[in-house]
Amino acid sequence: MTVSPNRIRRLAAAVAGRTGAAMIALITVMAIAGTGHGQTTRPISPQPLAPPAPKSLAPTTAPKPQTGSEGAGQSEPRTGLLPVKIDVEALRATDRDSVGTLGDEQGGFGLDMWAGTRRALVEKLLLTVPAQSSSRMMRNLLRRLLLSVAKAPPPDAADGSAEKAAGAATAAKIGQQQEPERKQKKGLIHLRVERLSAMGDIAAVDQLLKVAPSRENDQILLRSEADVLFYGNDYARVCPLVASQIRQVSTAYWRKAFIFCQALAGEHDRSALGVTLLQEQGVEDPVFYNLIDALAGLDKPKIESMSNPRPLHFAMARAAKAKLPGDVITSNHPAVLSAVARTPGLHPELRIDAAERAEAMGALQTRILRDLYTSVTFTQEVLENPLTTAETERSPLSRALLYRKALVESIPTAKAGVVSRALALARDGGRFQSMARVYIGLLREFKPSRDLVWFAADAVRALLAAGDLEAAGPWLDIVRTSAVFDDKASKLRDELFPLARIVGAISDDDWAPGVLTAWQETQRRIEDGKAVNEDQVLARSALLYNILEALGDELPDRQWESLLAGPPQRTTVMPRPVIWRSLKNAAALGRIGETVLLSLVALGQAGPTQADPTVLRTVIESLRAVGLDVEARALAVEAAVAAGI
Repeated sequence: MTVSPNRIRRLAAAVAGRTGAAMIALITVMAIAGTGHGQTTRPISPQPLAPPAPKSLAPTTAPKPQTGSEGAGQSEPRTGLLPVKIDVEALRATDRDSVGTLGDEQGGFGLDMWAGTRRALVEKLLLTVPAQSSSRMMRNLLRRLLLSVAKAPPPDAADGSAEKAAGAATAAKIGQQQEPERKQKKGLIHLRVERLSAMGDIAAVDQLLKVAPSRENDQILLRSEADVLFYGNDYARVCPLVASQIRQVSTAYWRKAFIFCQALAGEHDRSALGVTLLQEQGVEDPVFYNLIDALAGLDKPKIESMSNPRPLHFAMARAAKAKLPGDVITSNHPAVLSAVARTPGLHPELRIDAAERAEAMGALQTRILRDLYTSVTFTQEVLENPLTTAETERSPLSRALLYRKALVESIPTAKAGVVSRALALARDGGRFQSMARVYIGLLREFKPSRDLVWFAADAVRALLAAGDLEAAGPWLDIVRTSAVFDDKASKLRDELFPLARIVGAISDDDWAPGVLTAWQETQRRIEDGKAVNEDQVLARSALLYNILEALGDELPDRQWESLLAGPPQRTTVMPRPVIWRSLKNAAALGRIGETVLLSLVALGQAGPTQADPTVLRTVIESLRAVGLDVEARALAVEAAVAAGI
């Protein structure tokens, strides 16, 4: 391995200027790293290399390990205390796979949500459940499931997990070192943390880790904790954690983190020794080496490529004030995209692109995307022709331009025209829900009136997509009252009536399946000289009819027979038969956790907006069967609004 001249000079200075201290440091680092990647060792130096905390921070000692509660159900009350009635079953729920942050009152699915479900099935489903869907309700369901306090299913007798778990617990109690994470068997707590990480929900990962018992003996959880702290630039917490691990396990991950903490603390001579040892052992990571040199003042930070960044890389880049390369947004990881969006100094289009994708997956607050839209500077000439630019370019910057134009427009009808066009372009590009959330503030500012009744359909769909039924109500009211004497308003009423029924804004007394014929006619109406797409009309009708029946409405046979005009078969993506069968069985047996997991797997990464109508129907019916009516209706609204119903 070739060592750079700068690093050679650094090493020479270390040895010449601090012979005694440098030699002790070298011996210690070699003792830690020399055993090879992934092997463990005990430090031989009486003064191990724990990095001083960064000078700009107020460091503390390493956080105290949390006391584990495994086996609490078998403990006896201490003598001298008043007798207490102990709920043994409730106490057993405090094992590491059962802990969580959401009880029933916080939106959890209940202590018994896994009752009757086999552990092996839960493990398999957690490995395949989509974590990066653009559906906010799917994300909501998955997050609540992963954070719920619930008794974990017992290990299946055939896999020997019970004995392994008991052995691991015993080893932890007597202070034995657990094996490295690459050999460590994963439990439900690990799978839950991994899924939350895949969702980009760093805050939820941090919350779950804080309540996980005995995580100080678990390499998988410790790495997850360090990653969370690196994403958050929390050096005061991460560096003591890294120091505690480098004394016990010598993997490349912890050694690189340790070297970074040394560099933060200004111990560049020691970090240089560690880097040299990594390079000599063949550890490849050009981004890491480049940024360490930059932190030491040896070179200006320059990253050529960062297509697969790690949390440590982001922390180092921020500390070194390095400019991220353009290929950093090729990653589709929500947490990475969120970090890119919040990184100053990047080209605005790169940040907005990352922000749009992260916001769509729920990993970035919508207000941050709005702030990025408004931070872009446009010339007055461009601001005067935003619709033309948006039509031709359809880029992140053009969407920022439309939002900026909508903000500065003072005439209500003109503002509504800009918002209407922005939403139409968003629907064509599969971004309708995200843009609805972006424009929610502007939509709430409009006062529904007869002059704006033409804008009612766009306003209602966008407000419902953003989850604001209350704000959509006045628009529905103005359409109803205007329909009495206005033919165009009458057609709008027919167009919006089924959607209003889906969201629960139409009572049983005001509802009759016959209105669907009028709705279908609005779908066939020719507008702007465009030809009617009959296939699209039939597809929307099939989706609407399945949703309505899944929510409890019975449609007459003749309504369904009107769809026979289409082809008898169509190509579509369907879940495997085993998923279909298992979902129906789980719902029939009232297994809430299993039903939620299988519903998410059945919908897939694309979510309800692209699911086959029969799949969506089964999911809605299954969720309602286990008492999740609100969630089922929300999925229906997402699909209906995205389809233009």
